[in-house]
Amino acid sequence: PPVKKAFYFRELAEGVINLTQEMVMMSEARCSYIEKSEDILLYADKGQITQILINLVKNAVQADAKNIRMTAEINPSGHVILNVINDGIPVSKESRNEIFVPFYTTKQDGTGIGLSLSRQIMRMHNGTLSLTSSDDKGTVFTLLFK
Repeated sequence: PPVKKAFYFRELAEGVINLTQEMVMMSEARCSYIEKSEDILLYADKGQITQILINLVKNAVQADAKNIRMTAEINPSGHVILNVINDGIPVSKESRNEIFVPFYTTKQDGTGIGLSLSRQIMRMHNGTLSLTSSDDKGTVFTLLFK
């Protein structure tokens, strides 16, 4: 089970950016974060949520994204919403229903466990992970903490 502690989204985002910095820079991409609400506090397993965000950043880099943005906000219901947005190659319509299925991958060297494991981690946090949109304007993955 997750070891839940309170921490700020800002700390989480800065940690993910530091951990993925080399990979992002090598692909000539940029990774940033925006807090749409001030001082967003998450109550979760920081290590596990970091793992999800690293996976989403890594997937974005592998989709040739040049701009990767993490955003956080509190919705009208009081839930924290984290979005990971990138301008890489969109997820194909055929793959959208499959990407969270264990061992499904479109990558030559992929294992197909990243998104499946990430969704499982969010479930253990009573939250959800979903592909909100993916088209020429960008791809958005949403983590909803209830």
